[in-house]
Amino acid sequence: MRAAAFALCLLAPLTAVASPWVLPQGKLVVLGRYDYEFADEEFLDDRKATPFSLNGEYSASTYTVGVRLGLTERVELQMELPVKQVSYTADPVIFFAAPGEGAQADFDFYQENVIDLSRNKTGLGDLRLSARYQLIGGSFASALELGMKTPTGYDRPMGTFGDRPRSREDFLANVSRYVSPDNVSDDVTLGDGQLDLVPRILVGWGAASGFFARADLGYAFRFGGAGDQVVGGVKVGQLLGRRVLIYLGAEGEIAVTDGDVIGVSVAATDPTLPAAEYSGLDNLYLRELRLERDRLVIPTGVIFRLMEGAELNLGYTPVVWGRNTSKVHSFSVGVAMTTPWM
Repeated sequence: MRAAAFALCLLAPLTAVASPWVLPQGKLVVLGRYDYEFADEEFLDDRKATPFSLNGEYSASTYTVGVRLGLTERVELQMELPVKQVSYTADPVIFFAAPGEGAQADFDFYQENVIDLSRNKTGLGDLRLSARYQLIGGSFASALELGMKTPTGYDRPMGTFGDRPRSREDFLANVSRYVSPDNVSDDVTLGDGQLDLVPRILVGWGAASGFFARADLGYAFRFGGAGDQVVGGVKVGQLLGRRVLIYLGAEGEIAVTDGDVIGVSVAATDPTLPAAEYSGLDNLYLRELRLERDRLVIPTGVIFRLMEGAELNLGYTPVVWGRNTSKVHSFSVGVAMTTPWM
């Protein structure tokens, strides 16, 4: 079983989320990770990938620092805090024609009514805390986890033109009030802006050949008007030699209660239509945006043991299915350093 034990030691630091193997008492792991994400498609209500309208593109860079602490032989604590830079770019558009009061009046009208949906946000993301209690250790392991995600003061997500209107009917009845450059908000944000509490059960098994498998299942109690979710995942991997471990997994979250309406989201009936061909509201698809989300991701990666107590993790994680979420492609580079703390 030496290969299995070595594989589990290699696996533990950089794949801490939903890991049934806790750190030994007195061990400290310092983690650092950079993630780059991009998307040009999104999953709407029909859960089919749809291009962003107006040549829209989403990108984000996230720098995450964290620590894991082996508090006792059975209890582990973890904290992660990200710094994020989020960007969305799209072609500017004018929805309505000028009233035709003369060249200068038309020019002024168009200058004052260009809708630019491009947005940038930078700041702290969600603070994540978790505690794990080891039920069974060794080659077959199980643990209980209580995780918490809390916002750090950034602006909450809203609809395309803010948190008002709350219905399609109100939007259509007051178009001139809501559709203005000063009212553009969109949902470019550093997080959902609400608190989550997530209890989970974690199980895992490692073989003498260096193969491992693990799974988790939990329920996300989402406060602040967000829809609760059932969350879970599976992951398998194989040790290659003594320094390399490859892994593949699937992680999902499904909303099981309704979230609050946070505004009207404006998408396009034909997302390929260029900005010059928009005419009034003819190409607009109006959605009452709720604070709820479904998502399935497929994490893959490789972990290199650089030296004793130091590891490098290279990963790729695409979002392959969902609702109210972008079809993100995420690339990550992470390092972990393990040291005694007591």
